[in-house]
Amino acid sequence: MNPLEISTIRHSCEHVLMHAMQNLGFKTQMAMGPSTNEGFYFDFELLQGKITEEDFPKIEEEMSRLKSLNLPISPITLTPQKALDLFKNNPYKLEWVKEVINRKEKLTAYQTGNDFIDLCAGPHVETTSQIGYFKLLSIAGAYWRGSEKNKMLTRIYGTSFSTKEELTEYLNYQEEVKKRDHRKIGKDLQLFTFAEEVGPGLPLWLPNGTIIKDELEKWGKETEEKWGYKRVSTPFFTKKSLFEISGHIPYFTNEMYQVKVPGNEDNDYYLKPMNCPFHHLIYKSQIRSYKDLPLRLAEYGHVARYEDSGALNGILRPRFFCQNDAHIYATKEQTVEEFVNIINLHKYYYQSLGLKDYKIILCLRDPKKLDKYHGDEESWKEAEEISREALNKAGIEYQVENDGAAHYGPKMDFKIKSAIGTEYGISTNQIDLYMPKKFNLTYINRKGEEEFVVVQHRAPLGSSERFVGFLIEHFAGNFPLWLSPIQVAVIPITSSVNEYAENITKQLKEFGIRVLVDLENNTMQLKIRQAQENKIPYMIIIGNKEKEQNKISVRTREGKQENLIDLALFTKRIKDNIIAKLLNL
Repeated sequence: MNPLEISTIRHSCEHVLMHAMQNLGFKTQMAMGPSTNEGFYFDFELLQGKITEEDFPKIEEEMSRLKSLNLPISPITLTPQKALDLFKNNPYKLEWVKEVINRKEKLTAYQTGNDFIDLCAGPHVETTSQIGYFKLLSIAGAYWRGSEKNKMLTRIYGTSFSTKEELTEYLNYQEEVKKRDHRKIGKDLQLFTFAEEVGPGLPLWLPNGTIIKDELEKWGKETEEKWGYKRVSTPFFTKKSLFEISGHIPYFTNEMYQVKVPGNEDNDYYLKPMNCPFHHLIYKSQIRSYKDLPLRLAEYGHVARYEDSGALNGILRPRFFCQNDAHIYATKEQTVEEFVNIINLHKYYYQSLGLKDYKIILCLRDPKKLDKYHGDEESWKEAEEISREALNKAGIEYQVENDGAAHYGPKMDFKIKSAIGTEYGISTNQIDLYMPKKFNLTYINRKGEEEFVVVQHRAPLGSSERFVGFLIEHFAGNFPLWLSPIQVAVIPITSSVNEYAENITKQLKEFGIRVLVDLENNTMQLKIRQAQENKIPYMIIIGNKEKEQNKISVRTREGKQENLIDLALFTKRIKDNIIAKLLNL
């Protein structure tokens, strides 16, 4: 079935959902209900009572009844006045009607059977029997038209497929998605949290999550040092004038947090949404020679961007995050080689983490929206040519999209798929010939003349928040040993071996291994189950036999068991694993 047909089925199924809710006596004001890539949703204002997912079975039953009746779904052409009269008691539909009238477009509604009509442009299937195999999935809140300034409505998500087999396959996949949801695992493993007192989109990292974030950042810093980067650190806020120079104002003002500084009423300050302008000022803080280039400035920089509430998604899409950011300042002759090195750095990180399913998108300008980009045509074409040359030299496949470029230059996006196939845009690399002119970023060439540098913006590990969120889903919380918050749980079977267990714990800590000892008065089976639920890679089981022989027994979270082995042997094995950053235990 082609996308247009499945979209029509889903849109029609959503109409049957509204019809069913009307028949069941739910008092609502219908707002909107489009089809989506994965199903459909229905937004409405509930005028009285309540609705929960416990109501889904009876709603689905009524939808099935309407489907079996084979009711016609027929288009109705409306005059402006008839449309205004028909929806006069529904403020949401009335808003749509007035907008269509102002655009002087045709007004249409669709009637299902004899007693249900909704404003809609269509298309729809001909009868209710054609709405496919459906399932209601979840319920949530949603602002009218996606704006926080508007009323919060209720949204029901559902899906529909043309065959029962497709629906079953999709539902099985969704169950796996739920198991790997980074928000659920983050809560279960105590990785991060959010607090109303702090604000939406502002994550609070808990001790376990901070370990994972810190280990990734430590790895990033160590790797960048080996690859020739110099570390810098920049302020978290700045005067407005800096972003006026960079051109982010007025284009990004709605995404930037404004700061009022006491005693400076005439000077607006902003929290930084990106690190670029700060690094540019570091570059131009002294005269640079061609001998100084390429100069690679790196920073794990904290930034803040005001994302719409509807776009927020745990730590995958927060409003405050820490970027694995860097800017490379090079001559034009060095730019392609630096670009290839950046691609190779991406590949190194991904291969180290076992991420094999990724692709590169070269994002160029949208030809229909050229006014949203800065710079002259010649610079844009040159930047695009450099990007293509570098990608070809790197010998890596890529796709081209005429959309998604940064406002100052083309952008290379790495799209990675997790273990369950969810695709994420994790990192970027960007050629920039515009900002060097805005900030007068020059160097003295071999002829003793001033020349503009070429800037490349790169962030292979993206933001710590987004990357950790991705890894939570990819590994389903079963992190490699080196990233696991707790690497070993020591489990005494009886209190008589507690002292021996604590001694083992002490020795492991001395080797820098993250370990806890479970001295609770619980059964061994319960302690093991709790360690597995916490996804701890190794469990050391201690009983009288282990104590008497000065040995340990080891169990992995997957259930593999080794009995009565030397602690020194086990310690060396896991230390080697951690140092090598292996993916398997």
